[in-house]
Amino acid sequence: MDNNQSLNNIDNISVASTEISLSRHVRFWILLLFDIPSIACAFFVLFCILIDRKLRSSIKNHALVIILLLGIGVQLIDAPFYLNFIVHSSVVPSNPWTCLLWGFVNIGMYDGGVIFMAWTAFERHIIVFHEHCISTRKRRIIIHYFPMLFLILYIFIYYIYVIYYFPCENTYDYTLPFCGALPCCDYDPIMSMSDWIVNVASPTFLEALLSLAFIFRVLWQKHHSHLPIQWRKHRKMAIQLMSLYSLNMAINVPLSTINIAYFCGLSYD
Repeated sequence: MDNNQSLNNIDNISVASTEISLSRHVRFWILLLFDIPSIACAFFVLFCILIDRKLRSSIKNHALVIILLLGIGVQLIDAPFYLNFIVHSSVVPSNPWTCLLWGFVNIGMYDGGVIFMAWTAFERHIIVFHEHCISTRKRRIIIHYFPMLFLILYIFIYYIYVIYYFPCENTYDYTLPFCGALPCCDYDPIMSMSDWIVNVASPTFLEALLSLAFIFRVLWQKHHSHLPIQWRKHRKMAIQLMSLYSLNMAINVPLSTINIAYFCGLSYD
């Protein structure tokens, strides 16, 4: 059966209890129509930054490049895997390595983006309000480059370990999205709780808190300080980052809030 025939029969396929009620046909086109321009925009922004020496050397763009690369990984692997699942009603190719790769990208690279968004929210305060902290090469290495390198190594080492090497046995159902289950490490209560608190909830709420604090500091310094910041110099960066944070928090804050409710006893039904 070709892809067109498969798509025509999508609505006739029973939806597993783990799936949302929105039909697969609608999900396919929504995801496809958003993913294609999203990939194009991500590559365009990345190209503009990397080709321009001034933009490439500006430290305010370094974290953005990492976020773009993590996002492109999700866009090029996670979204196509899901689209492929919708078309074939199964995970293709149906083997454990596909499931592990899908899990690593869907969880590891996405959570990595959440962690880096929290870091950029913090670093933005340094760039705008404490520019002297990164005024020399040594200070930039300690305050800017070293934390970014640490976060990159942490994200990849941690998620490679918990998904590929954690001492547990995964079970796969190739007829369900994401092979029917989270990586088996998530069934370990300590690992699951610590992973969610450290890598999802904390960065999400820190990002929200730091973003609100940034707005407050801008307004406070603009109206009450005798030594106002060079707002014109930082305005574009602030607008860019606030746009990113508002979109990111619109998704992750409700998700984290719901998970907190589950941990407090809210029924999954």
